[in-house]
Amino acid sequence: MEFISKYFFLLQNALDFQNYQRIRLKIFIRPDQIEDGETINFPDASKLLSQRTDLFWPREELYALLWHYFANYKKEENAFRSDTEKWFSITWKQMENIWLVPDELKQNEKLQRELFHYITGPQMGLDTRRGYPYTWLINHLGDTRKQVSPRSFLTAVLHASKQPKKSDYPYPIHYEAIKKGVQEASKIRVTEIEEDYPWVRELLKPLKELSVPCLITEIEKIWNREGILKKWEEKIVNKEKPDNTLKLPPQHLSEGAMGVLQDLKNLGLVEFLPQARVNIPDVYRVGYGMKRRGGVKPAAKN
Repeated sequence: MEFISKYFFLLQNALDFQNYQRIRLKIFIRPDQIEDGETINFPDASKLLSQRTDLFWPREELYALLWHYFANYKKEENAFRSDTEKWFSITWKQMENIWLVPDELKQNEKLQRELFHYITGPQMGLDTRRGYPYTWLINHLGDTRKQVSPRSFLTAVLHASKQPKKSDYPYPIHYEAIKKGVQEASKIRVTEIEEDYPWVRELLKPLKELSVPCLITEIEKIWNREGILKKWEEKIVNKEKPDNTLKLPPQHLSEGAMGVLQDLKNLGLVEFLPQARVNIPDVYRVGYGMKRRGGVKPAAKN
């Protein structure tokens, strides 16, 4: 619990600083860490929690961030700014050598959609049944809490833009390239979650043979076959032995498979469905090699 204790003491110090009128601390901490009982197990912790603000990136703000990167791409002749001025009557202003995203491109989702589809085309396949790129991309990068990290979003678009352009496609980014972008973003997101929770890899990697959504019993069967939960119980009992995977271990391991699934749910990796089934969002499913009928293909092995 050494990693948790750092936040424990940090939050305690933040509470002490409330006695100062001119000093305010701002602490960035993931929801799963602040919700952990050990992290906030000190007197008057509720005073800090009452001032909590959840950080969330709405879809229009993610696209506004993308426009910022496009507009400030370092070239003498910026095609993005030129095209938006020509085709969408957008006026760009500069401040301290930074091109500022106009308000209409920050707030007007209809205009954002038209602009993104000017780059990608209006649909994710030969017809609209596969969805629309503007919404499809966000939907496939979100976790179970519908949250999309800016890094995942920008990675997906950047990787898609680097795919070879198809000569018979009239738009700069092909819809298949967008799917490859999601594959790349998923691999990076998996790496990020494993840096903080190394045990997640041990739990999800053996599930690559599954197609989701699936029954909870299917997951439990694989974990029992591999002896994964038993191994974890032994690790925690013998925690005096150095093991990096013990950092922030599953909090509900003693409750068996359902308890561990609840821990994964709290991290945004798993969602429970009716009829005793679970689902794993694409941003993790693809990176861990699991399948979904009609979904984005699993990421290729390195």
